[in-house]
Amino acid sequence: MRKSEDRFTELEILISKLHDGVANEEELRRIESILSGDPEACEFYLDYTELCVQMDLELGAKTPLEISSNTVPIQISQSTSQFYKGQSTKQILTPSWKPLPWIAVAAIVLIFAGSLSVLLNKRVSIAPSEAKATESEIITHDGLAILMESVGANFVDNGMQPTKTNGILYPGEIILESGITAIEFYSGARVILEGPAIFELTSENSAILRGGRLRAQVPPQACGFSVSTPQIEVIDLGTEFGMNIEEDGHLTEVHCFSGLVDIYEDSIKQNSKTLRSLQAGEAVRIQPNSIQKIPANSMAFISYPELAQTSLENSTLRHQKWQDLIEEMRADEDILALYTFDGQGPRERSLVNQASFQNQFSHGAIVGCRWTNGRWPSKGSLEFKSPSDRVHFQSTEPYQTITLSLWIRLDAIPRRTTSLLSSSEKSSNSMDWALTPKGQITLKIQNDQNKRNHVFTSSAILNRNMLGKWLHLVSVCNTNEKKVIHYLNSRKISEHKFPKDGLTSMKFGNAEIGNSSIKISNGRTPIRYFIGRIDELAVFGRSLDKNSINHLYRIGKPH
Repeated sequence: MRKSEDRFTELEILISKLHDGVANEEELRRIESILSGDPEACEFYLDYTELCVQMDLELGAKTPLEISSNTVPIQISQSTSQFYKGQSTKQILTPSWKPLPWIAVAAIVLIFAGSLSVLLNKRVSIAPSEAKATESEIITHDGLAILMESVGANFVDNGMQPTKTNGILYPGEIILESGITAIEFYSGARVILEGPAIFELTSENSAILRGGRLRAQVPPQACGFSVSTPQIEVIDLGTEFGMNIEEDGHLTEVHCFSGLVDIYEDSIKQNSKTLRSLQAGEAVRIQPNSIQKIPANSMAFISYPELAQTSLENSTLRHQKWQDLIEEMRADEDILALYTFDGQGPRERSLVNQASFQNQFSHGAIVGCRWTNGRWPSKGSLEFKSPSDRVHFQSTEPYQTITLSLWIRLDAIPRRTTSLLSSSEKSSNSMDWALTPKGQITLKIQNDQNKRNHVFTSSAILNRNMLGKWLHLVSVCNTNEKKVIHYLNSRKISEHKFPKDGLTSMKFGNAEIGNSSIKISNGRTPIRYFIGRIDELAVFGRSLDKNSINHLYRIGKPH
């Protein structure tokens, strides 16, 4: 029995990680290995999964479920019951029937895929109409490439392209005024674009260069990748090449660094013929009435190792500028809390409040979260993944005016209300700063008599394209001027009026970062944990104006 208990102990830990959505590929393979050919392990998996699903039904439902005394208890196997020693199970109501081991093995194949979806998505919808709508929803997008890395890049906002790292690129023009950016096409082709440049994406394996300089790496999978200009079309046959177009468009250079490229006349013309085929080390300079052969010059085009080095240097410089900004913030007489998540070791379980005046907010107690990289590789942040992850702190004083400034990276779109910063219990003037399932920023404050909850919710501003990106959220609450204003990346999202009376201050009390312990009327605590990373939280005792918020964003943004 001891050997069986040890095996179930490991399996329980692995399934728990799977249930929390944090199991990696190796752990998933280990689960499959344990279950393979072991009926008792399969029964244990089914029992544990059913318990988890019931827990989700009770804790994750929009409308709290009332479990009556007549509810049929979960049926579990004898081996599972022995493992838990009867502590969390009930008597089986129908002991006369028990699935045979081979049935359990067959069932595991069917249950694994379904339960995996439930456990990883962690969403249970109670309303039949909502469930039906969710099943029929098909998510699509028309992306062609990804903006991977940028150094000093300034884009013209033409409403077509994102300008952030890891942003999906759609058909249309990228206008790069200055700087360098790296693009990965869905075909696998990679391009480094140097500004000023105009670059149009036309398909997953083709583009148009209207001006500027680029270097392309094309793996065998993307053979046939093409770049057109006003004069020619360059088709790659699995190689690395560079192109340069002067601003007037009358001079184009094509350099082949390895492999082979074919240069055709304008692809718009029918029966376009090959002008040249270039091998490694060859290049041509093309003018309206002439083609001149020249040596290929790899040094004239930035390479990926050079881009990586430049990016690292730029990252280090931006981190240093942010550290200077932090010193400015520490010296601000109105700073109440400043959690920078920086300069702390991976085993530290206290989040230091670096405000010069530390009598307003305590240091934070870290629960569950793991340290990882922040906006820059050399900066720290905390990663929030499961319902247990949070940071506790205390602040007992009431405040008439507050500005909340937070840097976050979303790793999942909120499917339920997600708490960013919340008082641990409902009391007079307690607060809850959160994200809604619709992608809104919301600030809730209890009134002076603790009888009403005032809610100030922005328009929907978060979407899937923002996943994996660092976002700057700011909410200003001024009870004297009776207004709340929400900002995203220094842009004003919404402004809300305060009630005329009954709401004169705001108080944190015993509070949490990245989670909420506020209970509902039946005494249960809804799941409201944040999924992603947080690497800076600042609380000011005054209303920051738009210029000040823009300053925080401009210096603090990672690129």
